[in-house]
Amino acid sequence: MEHTLYKVADDLFLVALNPPIPGYESFLSAWIYVGEVTFLVDTGPSVTAGALVKALDSLGVNRLDYILLTHVHIDHAGAVGDLAVLFPETQVVCHSRGIPHLVDPHHLEICSEKVLGETARHYGPVRPVSEGRLLPAETFMSNAVMSVPTPGHASHHMSYHTDRYLFTGEAAGACFAGVLGMSYMRPSTPPPFYFDISVQSLENLMELEPDRLCYGHFGSFEFGGRVLWQHREQLRLWASIVASEMSRGLVGMDLELNILKTILENDPLILPFLDMEGPLRLRELFFIQNSIKGFIGNASRHVGPLS
Repeated sequence: MEHTLYKVADDLFLVALNPPIPGYESFLSAWIYVGEVTFLVDTGPSVTAGALVKALDSLGVNRLDYILLTHVHIDHAGAVGDLAVLFPETQVVCHSRGIPHLVDPHHLEICSEKVLGETARHYGPVRPVSEGRLLPAETFMSNAVMSVPTPGHASHHMSYHTDRYLFTGEAAGACFAGVLGMSYMRPSTPPPFYFDISVQSLENLMELEPDRLCYGHFGSFEFGGRVLWQHREQLRLWASIVASEMSRGLVGMDLELNILKTILENDPLILPFLDMEGPLRLRELFFIQNSIKGFIGNASRHVGPLS
């Protein structure tokens, strides 16, 4: 399996993991931090475990102090069991709610197939991790990196912060630099989505005043506070659009299509989607529609039967 290794700084490397799925090139990633403490942020799916190991080998990394998981969705944590075998001394850090799903991944795999369908099968099976290797992120302590609870994309989502870098997973959505000549940002808000919780997580990250954001999907961005602010405003825009369209009484696919049309007309951060083609367009359409479903579910919880 192929990978591309990007040097972001002397101590920071982005691994682009490329599963055998059309349109998924430069979409999945892992981050390698090399210093007095050396750690990996997310592992990607099991199908790209070999590629990640090759990237580590190419950097001469034969020791990892930690594997830090932002959340246990299989595109971020599916290879953790494979890496845990190859690095038997490494501690794996994730939210306590995610630990049971790594010890026994059966339910995680079933849920992944329900949401992702054939894509989940392409990602490959999840190898279990011994419970003794797993540390709850909420109580994780290190002088080099700290954990930050960021529920929103998932209730068990964590971000990780060093003095220079903020690893956001999907807490700040997905952001791709230079897509068809423009930066492209979209929410990652699958159901069940809770708008207020997600916004609070973003504002908590803003308080850290990050210099550089390191995304799960995909890449690294300077002026991190500004990027977080942009995403918060994007969430507010989408919430407003969804509320407006729902007030018209539309339901089902008609509602979703109207929301998508209005978003594409009003959100400049998502405009590059209009010029995407082929598998890339299909990939992004799936995730945009899934995010819209999350916003609809959030709005429905706040609309009474007589409203």
